[in-house]
Amino acid sequence: MAEDTNNTDQGAPVPPVPEPSEPAQSVPPVQPQQPPMGQQMPPQQPYQAPQPAYQPQPQPMYMPAPLMQLTGGMKFGWFVVGALMGIPGIVISWLVNVDKLPQVKSEALKWTIIGFVVWIVLGILIGLAIGGMVTAMVAGAMGSAGYYGYDYHGTW
Repeated sequence: MAEDTNNTDQGAPVPPVPEPSEPAQSVPPVQPQQPPMGQQMPPQQPYQAPQPAYQPQPQPMYMPAPLMQLTGGMKFGWFVVGALMGIPGIVISWLVNVDKLPQVKSEALKWTIIGFVVWIVLGILIGLAIGGMVTAMVAGAMGSAGYYGYDYHGTW
């Protein structure tokens, strides 16, 4: 009877080792497979990326061109800052544009002040309109009640 080469008591079959028939040949390494249960896997070496053969030269650093004039969107933005923030918006506009060209600084400040003035004028006009409506309402209410001679009967 042939001798049993697979030891089934240890849980894993041992494959037979082939005998080399030819002289040494270069064989690609075999990828590690999942070890059987109960055995530890050998630690793997971390992957190291290949180093480049050349070192890139640093690129020259160019400074951006200075802002020569405001665009339409910038003018509208400073207008809105002046309208919504008022005097603090004017101060912010001045502080933000201190280091800019004089033309840019004056344009930004000008549009911020224009926004502030437009907001004040609109506030006065809306206040007068609401005041006129309230006055007309009170006069109408007093006239319909007949107080203080505010009635319109007999004026024709």
